[in-house]
Amino acid sequence: MKAGNSFIEVTRFGIVGLAATAMHYLVLTVLVELVRIPPTPANGLAFLCALGITYLGQSLWVFRKRSQHGVSQILRFIVSLAVGLLSNMAIMAISVHAFKLDYQTGFLLALILVPMLSFMINRSWVFREPQRG
Repeated sequence: MKAGNSFIEVTRFGIVGLAATAMHYLVLTVLVELVRIPPTPANGLAFLCALGITYLGQSLWVFRKRSQHGVSQILRFIVSLAVGLLSNMAIMAISVHAFKLDYQTGFLLALILVPMLSFMINRSWVFREPQRG
């Protein structure tokens, strides 16, 4: 893949990620501050609320040339989301319970680490280049 295309993918991935992150953070804050759900389960619920933005953005805009919308791709996307969700919740739990940090600090740590992992999984596995053969 050309460097220009990689830059475009990373930029678009970042924009979609910002939109999903805004939804995630809004839901997380409402659940913790107003509904009084503990941070770790609230974070999991908030992560799930951002899924629609994530899949639609990635499949229709970021990786659209590779997107097949088939069952196998959707299943791979679900697996990648599960990895992201578990990573995100683990970071929140470790931050809040082991390190006694504020849930917002845990959110920021996950915000730095999980998208890098997610981009690598989505680019190389979920929305990989079709095999020519």
